[in-house]
This record gives sequence, C-alpha cells and structure tokens, in this order.
Amino acid sequence: MSNSKPFGLFERMLAGRYLRARRQHGGVSLISVISVVAIALAVSALIIIMSVMNGFRETLLSRILGVNGHIYVDVRGLPMPEIDRIMREASEAPGVLHVTPLINEQALATVDGRAAGILVRGIPREQLASLPLVSESIRAGGTLSGFEGVEAPTVLVGDRLALSLGISEGSGISILAPQGASTPFGFTPRRKSFPVGGIFSVGMSEFDAILVYMPIEQAQILFGRGDSADVVEIRIDDPDRTRPVMMELRSRLGPELMLYDWRANSQGLADALVVERNVMRLIFMVVVAIAALNIVTGLILMVKLKSRDIAILRTMGATRGAILRVFFMASASVGVIGLAVGLVLGIGFCLFIEPIQNGISALTGFDIFPGTVYSLESLPAKVEWMEVVIISFFTILLTFSATALTAWWASRLDPVEALRYE
Repeated sequence: MSNSKPFGLFERMLAGRYLRARRQHGGVSLISVISVVAIALAVSALIIIMSVMNGFRETLLSRILGVNGHIYVDVRGLPMPEIDRIMREASEAPGVLHVTPLINEQALATVDGRAAGILVRGIPREQLASLPLVSESIRAGGTLSGFEGVEAPTVLVGDRLALSLGISEGSGISILAPQGASTPFGFTPRRKSFPVGGIFSVGMSEFDAILVYMPIEQAQILFGRGDSADVVEIRIDDPDRTRPVMMELRSRLGPELMLYDWRANSQGLADALVVERNVMRLIFMVVVAIAALNIVTGLILMVKLKSRDIAILRTMGATRGAILRVFFMASASVGVIGLAVGLVLGIGFCLFIEPIQNGISALTGFDIFPGTVYSLESLPAKVEWMEVVIISFFTILLTFSATALTAWWASRLDPVEALRYE
C-alpha cells in the first residue's frame, strides 16, 4: 500500500467509497448533497447577478449611445459659416464617422388639454436616418418622408410620450417654446402645431417618454436660433476612446471651443452600475464562501466516523500523504460537482432569461420587470466568459483550500489514539 501511486486507482476508489456512506453513516451523504446544492446555488446566483449587471450596463450604454452622440462641440452663438468650418474640420479627424449640427431645447407639448414636458431635438433628416436605433424603430404606418423643410414638416414622437398624450401617426401635436418674441408686455412664448409623422421606440423609457425629433430648420425657427445651432454632435468608431479623438479635435478646432463627451452626461449612471456590480460580486463571493463551509463540516464528520479506518490504513502502511489525498479527493469532488451544476444552472438561466421572464409573468399574472421602473423593456443578461472563469477559479481555490486544511488534519490523526477504545 505504501507503494501505491499518489492519486492512483486505490486512493480514488477509497475516496469514492467514503462519499457513498453506508446507511448508519447516512449523515455524511446528506451533508455532501447539501454541500453540492449550496455551492451550485451560490455559483449560479453569482453568475446570474454578474451577467444581469453586465447586460444592464451594455444595454443602457448602447441605448444612450444609439440616441446621443459620442463627442459634442458647443457652438452656441456662432455664425453658420463658422459652424460649417467646425463640422468640416471635425469630419476630417481620424476615427470620426458622422458630424451633425443639433438643437436641444426643452418645451411643452399639448394635445386636446393634455400636456407633457418634452425635449425637442432638431436634427437634419439625413442624420436622423443614420441613427438605426431611432429610424428602424418607427412603428408601422410612420415615415420620414415629411421630416424636412419649413413647409408643414412632420415630427417623430417617442411611444411613451404618444401614449401619455393619446396621439398616433397623423395626429397633430402643439409645441410651446419658452423663448418667444419680445413685446411691450414681456416675452411671449412661441407655439406651433406639427403633424406626427411617426412614433419610435428605442426601448428606454427615459428617451421614449420625452424625446421629440424635429427638422433642424423648424427648430431654428421655433426656438429663435436663426441659422445657428446649439452643438455639433460627433460620432466616432470607438465610443470608449473619446479622449484621443477629443485631443485631435482640440488641435484642429482651437482651444476656445468647449468639447465634452458622452461621459459628461451619462458617466454618473455608468459609474453607479460599475459600483453596484462590484458590490454584488463581493456579496455573492461571500455566499460562495459560506456554502464552502458545508464541505468542511461534512469532511470533519467523515473523519470522525472514519477514524478507525484511518488507523487501520496507517497500521497497514498507508502514509500520511495517502490519507490526506483520500480525504481531499472525497471532499474536493463535492466542490467540483457543485461548481459544475452551478455553471450549468447559471449559464442556462442567462441564455434563456427572456422565455423564463415571460413564463414567470404568464404564471404570476404581473410584469416582473416593468419598463417604466427599470428604463428597459426586458431583463438583459450578458455572459462574460472571463467572469465565468474567475468565478470558477475562485470557487475551486476556496473549496480546495478549505478541504486541504481539513484533510491535513485527518492525516495527522494518531492511529494509536484512534484504536485505543476499539
């Protein structure tokens, strides 16, 4: 026995036999099952939480960057020839895909006594058509054909705003601009009615509930901008690398212009998601650690019950290393099985999260993920495989470390003391 190979057939057979406890030692088997279930649930919960948080961040940022630009140049008060020069210089910068002038202004929309605060975005038609998140989400019956010019142009309205105002394609919407003409009695607001050419849905209630797209020519008239604009919006090929492009634009456009990127408007949300993801990862790693303690409990009970067997094996020539390996394999296999089951459950849940969500909603009769609360229409989940690898490594490291310490304690058992009262 002393010549048996480390982790050889005999040691593996003995470890498997200890896991399959006999009837009088059924407590060991029950603790092993509980340990597998606990680790599986902890690992699957950690994967699901991390995947949902990753999905939240990616989906929210894709919605934000699908509607908003990546870099902005403040051009308020500049004449149109200067704005044209800025757009021309910016379009020649490396990495720049689209450049367009924009007007962003708050206003009040009214329809048959109903009113709602809105954000009007004046934009050229060809640039709006280049935003697939908006142009491709226009409901059937809507069109961009009337979205141009100054003669009876149409506007696009978010679906949640349309629902709150009770309008549809072809309906009229009256927009009241706070800036108006100067009169002896003060400033009077401008009001103008527009036909609704289409209703869009980008899948984010923050935009669908307030955003109205208007031809930039009409926005210039309605808000008194003349032939100017508020900002020049720039879209680049990699939204995460805005700083190098901004440095290049600064050298081309001059230091007197104010440049800022999408992080200036949305970084608070992105940072909050990162912090929440890190906190949830820490919490569920603690849950995995607690689940791993069940393995230690089961191993201690197994050693107590098998102390006579350990003593007999030692007297027959088994080394301390052999005893350590037997009990290590017996308990480490519990952690590996729990990890495997947890990976299958967690990844499977994330891959089929939408039908699971729909099934739960159908069974319970209420929407478990309302878009008005979470800003998204469905629960997102993105499995990052590096995250899965890290979770697996952490679980293996934790369970193997706890198991190795307890198995080492078992290998130090004195056979004389174990057999003294037998």
